[in-house]
Amino acid sequence: MLISVLYCFFIKFTAIILSNMKIKLFFGALNAIALLSASSMTAQNFQTMPIQSGYNADVIANGVGSSSISTTTDVDGVSFAFVARDYQLTSSSTALTYGIPSDGIINSVVAGTPGLSYKLGDLSGNNSLRLANTNDTGTLVFSTPKAAVTLYMLSTSGSGASTANVVVTFTDNSTQTFTNVSVSDWYGGTNFAIQGIGRINRNTDVLEANATNPRLYQNALAIDGANQTKPIQSVTVTKTSTAQGYTNVFAFSADAFSDCAAPVLQPVGTLTANSAQVSWTVPATTQASGYEIYYSTSNTAPTSSTAPTLTSIPGTSTTIGSLSANTVYYYWVRTKCNNSTGQSVWSFSGTFKTLCGPMTSMFENFDSYSTGSIVPDCWARIINTSGTQTITTTSPASGTRNIYQYSTTSQNSTYVVLPQFSNVNAGTHWLRFKARVTTSPGTLDVGYVTDATSSATFTSIQTLVINNTVYTDPNAEYKVIVPASVPANARLAIMNKNDGKSYYWDDVYWEAIPSCITPTAVVASNMTTVSADVTWTTASPAPANGYEYFVSTTNTAPLATTPPSGTTSLTTINIANLTPNTTYYVWVRSVCSTSDVSIWSYPVTFKTLCGPMTMLSENFDSYGTGDLVPDCWVRLAGTGSQTITSTTPASGTRNIYQYTSTSSTPTTVVLPIFTNINAGTHKLRFKARVTSTAGGTLNVGYVTNTADASSFVLLEALSITNTTYTAANSEYTVTVPASIPANARLAIKGINDGKSYYWDDIYWEANTLGTSEVATKKSLSVYPNPFRDVLYISDLKDVKSVTVNDVSGRVVKLIDNPGKELNLSTLNSGLYLLSITFKDGSKSITKVIKQ
Repeated sequence: MLISVLYCFFIKFTAIILSNMKIKLFFGALNAIALLSASSMTAQNFQTMPIQSGYNADVIANGVGSSSISTTTDVDGVSFAFVARDYQLTSSSTALTYGIPSDGIINSVVAGTPGLSYKLGDLSGNNSLRLANTNDTGTLVFSTPKAAVTLYMLSTSGSGASTANVVVTFTDNSTQTFTNVSVSDWYGGTNFAIQGIGRINRNTDVLEANATNPRLYQNALAIDGANQTKPIQSVTVTKTSTAQGYTNVFAFSADAFSDCAAPVLQPVGTLTANSAQVSWTVPATTQASGYEIYYSTSNTAPTSSTAPTLTSIPGTSTTIGSLSANTVYYYWVRTKCNNSTGQSVWSFSGTFKTLCGPMTSMFENFDSYSTGSIVPDCWARIINTSGTQTITTTSPASGTRNIYQYSTTSQNSTYVVLPQFSNVNAGTHWLRFKARVTTSPGTLDVGYVTDATSSATFTSIQTLVINNTVYTDPNAEYKVIVPASVPANARLAIMNKNDGKSYYWDDVYWEAIPSCITPTAVVASNMTTVSADVTWTTASPAPANGYEYFVSTTNTAPLATTPPSGTTSLTTINIANLTPNTTYYVWVRSVCSTSDVSIWSYPVTFKTLCGPMTMLSENFDSYGTGDLVPDCWVRLAGTGSQTITSTTPASGTRNIYQYTSTSSTPTTVVLPIFTNINAGTHKLRFKARVTSTAGGTLNVGYVTNTADASSFVLLEALSITNTTYTAANSEYTVTVPASIPANARLAIKGINDGKSYYWDDIYWEANTLGTSEVATKKSLSVYPNPFRDVLYISDLKDVKSVTVNDVSGRVVKLIDNPGKELNLSTLNSGLYLLSITFKDGSKSITKVIKQ
């Protein structure tokens, strides 16, 4: 009833606050509430009631050994006892994941009593008041008598529910009786404080785990108002039920009565980066001997057993010190009193946020902030009536956010002011960040302000020309050294130019200038089939010991401890012995001394040119679908269609598709360069089909200009009669004469007949293939494909040797008289041609992929 009155009182004063906006009246209301009831207005004051004497049985098996040794009896009269989490039958037994907590603390899960806990008796001694028969009785004496508003009993009943009378005795020897208190069976009852604690058979030591049983139950015993100021010294429990259930009482706790008024918090006073001044009031009648404070960065209220952070505070205000800058804190205060109950409950929570303080270093990627016209905590923004500055999700350099600045030519520039740095004028640090502009070139000014609210105080340190439009550009990171001549009160700022261009920046560092500077502007040029030049801008100051570089075919950055691929004293290197048609990544770093190197640069990437081949095997499976051809091929599109498609290939998952309507220009697919194109020793072999049952024609020839479809010269017009690849006549062969030009490139051209053509599994191979190859290939296979390290040949009959070529035709491995298992673990990942030579001189060529 009192709570309801207080609640209405609180709402009434809140309404006055909202209408008059008078904060003083609000806190006056809170003081009035405190005067009405110091105890009822706050959270429950839960305290354990340790038991000094009265237990008559040990029903919890614990420690190492048989349960019959560590217990004196069972819970239920049929040999089952509770088990503690530290119980083991032998020292090598598996540790339990269930059971009574080994520290004897039971934290109640009853929804209405959050924070209530119980302290069991000694797990190695008697820990239950066990009442087996009707009218069995026992008295539990508390170590420290406490006054209570409500007494909570932790109990259970074995082999069925039971009832009991509970007589509470106070220190003045008066009593309060609770009759026929219901105690549920230890399996399946409601209002449990803990469940799923398992049990053990004392006769066999067999454990029984269960996710929801057995259980210990919570009974609330409301103390009469006239008795709430009286400390409780003991409880006598008498079993009243006549049924079989065995009553077991384990512990008591109390919602302790307090006549010590809780403080009412006042508005927070002076705040600094590392301190906060807090104050409170208590009713004048409170016999306070001092106060205690608990504060935390978590809004989790303390309980009566929570250790205070600050103690022995003599007055009603203090300064909380040693705090972190720019941090939200929560705090609670309680009163220490010169009376029987000793201390009040904790007050309602208060909160404050410390101010921003000067930093010595910083990293910010903006990911922890929401989007909008804001900047991070401790930063500032200056918008002079126009211009835009936001935190946005548009294509950040990392994570999910970056800064955006934009001003039209008729608007004002915007300024983003960074936090205070205590070492801003030390001359030892730089500002490092990534930036991009939507249309290059653009301009960002990096400077400082002496007033974070006024752009008039802005002074430029360096004007950055932003040439990159993406963060992945090797030159997307910018560095500005801040001189020692800037004022001590300067705050760094970044200003966009009012040029109608959008600027984005991210991953901002304020850090010490490294002793060894990373090279910049790393660029690749002069790519050939087997080499490339890489250049960079020298670091300043130039490193005494030159540079190291690292080359890789994967975009995985080297570590500081990664051995370099090479060293140089110059700012240009020629990287040789590369593989044609391959993507490479190169990193560079400065070497200032034997013990001092810079971090690696951002990688420069390039792809070597396609090189002439001596052989080819292509099934198109390693490519996506669409209007494309494989690497090193050329697509002369015309107005017809040509794609790589997944529609019913001859093998694998892809094949080539060509279609030209009767009114369109045919497409031409040009094959790679072959060094032996006019040797007269090779042929083109592939599978083809047409969708029309009337048949069709594919023209095979060559071009001498890959940019000019009219340079096509016909070698042979193939009559395509089959509509499936499985037909006996689905494979076609064209012998290429020695008379064609040395610069010729083979090509397959459709005709404008409105028919769909598909072709797959294309080979450029020696003419010697054919006498026994078809029959042999049907009975021989190579697997798995793709493979990791080892390939297997299904049949070694008549196999003489195996040759492995890369896609340029270079021999990378030759195996004479091979076994069924081919160990190719030394090869790099990629595409290879596996040529199996038979004893009769014929060959089988298979394309394989090493993962």
